[in-house]
Amino acid sequence: MTELLEASDIAFAYGPNVILESAGFSAHGGEFVALLGLNGAGKSTLLDILAGLRPAQSGSVRIEGRPLSQWSARDRAQTISHLPQGIRGELPFTVEQIVLMGRYAYADEWFESAEDRRYAVEAMDRMQCLGYRHREYHTLSGGERQRVLLAACLAQQPKILLFDEPSTYLDVQQQLQCFSTLAAIAQSGALCIAVTHDLNLALAHCTRLLILHRGKIAADTAVTGAARDPQWLSLLSPALRLVETPEGRPWVAYK
Repeated sequence: MTELLEASDIAFAYGPNVILESAGFSAHGGEFVALLGLNGAGKSTLLDILAGLRPAQSGSVRIEGRPLSQWSARDRAQTISHLPQGIRGELPFTVEQIVLMGRYAYADEWFESAEDRRYAVEAMDRMQCLGYRHREYHTLSGGERQRVLLAACLAQQPKILLFDEPSTYLDVQQQLQCFSTLAAIAQSGALCIAVTHDLNLALAHCTRLLILHRGKIAADTAVTGAARDPQWLSLLSPALRLVETPEGRPWVAYK
């Protein structure tokens, strides 16, 4: 079966500073992948390359077996959504207008279609921001803005969703809701890849862990395997250990 996404031997450097060196992995629809690593490991850079926003200096990215470089911008936008770490907060649009921007790749007229609006409403409802759809984006809190941006990605109806720390600014309940929503989207057949530093959210909701270390994918393991063998934790910090909750679930604790 052809992988939905395949990255091979990805390399990237900022001048003399090598960020990625022969990084690669493949993934199928139905997976919820946590991309882990220390600050500066290259997680955001790799996500940008997978989204087609930054060219790799060597290596290749294939979507459904076809090089990403051969995809038109419109086709790419209909297939891949990408939420970076930082979005300007002073955008002069309402919440609904921001979410509808996720439908831009499908537009063939000046105005949004009924289908576009239906997808936008469904996405806002799913990310619990429908109640303030008419508010100006710049009046929202950081967590509210993050839910709006996540809704815009969902409204895009992509096969591949790339998120750079999607739970940023969210309170605890919203973090849980965010990751459970992404897990449900993956279960419906999409591929979700999320950069995160919250190891326990990853263990609870993701299906697979990828750890970037020294420019390469140093560990690639199913969450079930990661819960049995804690060796991967040493790539992140020597102060981490894997324990079990009273309910029998794996939990990363600090020494």
